[in-house]
Amino acid sequence: MNYNPLEGKRLFYLIIDQLAGHWVEGVEIEGMPPPNVKSYHELRLIPNFSYLISKGIWVRKPWNMGVCNTAFGMKYLSTGSYDSRREVGFFEYVRLKYNVKVAAFTTTPWTMKGYFYVPDPDNKGKGIMISLPPYHPDKSILLDYVLPFLIAHHDWSFIHVYFPLNDKLVNIPAFSPKEEDPFKSKHAYLLYLDKLLGKIVRFLKLLKYWDETLLVIVSDHAYHLACEACRKLGVSNPNWVCDHVKPYDCRLWNFKEDRPLEKYSKCVRRITMIFSGGLIPHELRGSVIEEAEIIDVIPTIASLLGIDYKSEGKNLLNLL
Repeated sequence: MNYNPLEGKRLFYLIIDQLAGHWVEGVEIEGMPPPNVKSYHELRLIPNFSYLISKGIWVRKPWNMGVCNTAFGMKYLSTGSYDSRREVGFFEYVRLKYNVKVAAFTTTPWTMKGYFYVPDPDNKGKGIMISLPPYHPDKSILLDYVLPFLIAHHDWSFIHVYFPLNDKLVNIPAFSPKEEDPFKSKHAYLLYLDKLLGKIVRFLKLLKYWDETLLVIVSDHAYHLACEACRKLGVSNPNWVCDHVKPYDCRLWNFKEDRPLEKYSKCVRRITMIFSGGLIPHELRGSVIEEAEIIDVIPTIASLLGIDYKSEGKNLLNLL
């Protein structure tokens, strides 16, 4: 019998669209940093993100150094390469090479070849794809599809889950006076995402999956705020979330004097990257890596799981 490196190992790979992982120093909105994982972790506002950071490997300042729109970012996160022509993603590779149960819960069009396409050539139900309409609610993806799957399929090895709604929250304030509605500001939605993340952790533990699971949380790009890209779109104040359009290497904007600053924001390039879960070796828990790139996610996952997979990115474990 051939050795299977995935025996007793699982991957839960969560991509949260447009989730800023860090921000340029010195920018404040309403006395707060723009909503991002690093700052909110340091302010103790997102306890579930902070829990995973403390139990895993956290990259403080990861970057998307390619094209910063969703189609390209999802390609980088599925292949570990900036080459958008790659036709076989990591999930398809693992499904075919190791013959394990792999599932993807995402939205159209990320079940295409080269993204999170999962084949089932022998029709034995080991390749499962749930492709929902664009911007299907994150909570529904989790509660109506992912958690029931975890209950029903104890033999899963790989799961990819995509949360799209954060990408839709543009042309809104970073902060708003009433924060009870998570869809009214980027700040409120980040706190809401933290609660969803808590549900994932609790469920993995309840079903006794935690100790053998590598839980990875990443994002494909961030968003424009308080920068020249926003000003070009007609925004007149720094508390306004714009999309992730060009220029990706935008400069900060002084809205009081209505002029650009020399300092570059590069806000759209500031992604999130956390490797956590019970599968992280004890000696690596609580590790911090200062910087990395989006294409480093897949080769690092492959290394942690003992999978031979060639990609353009680097294995971040070598930095530890």
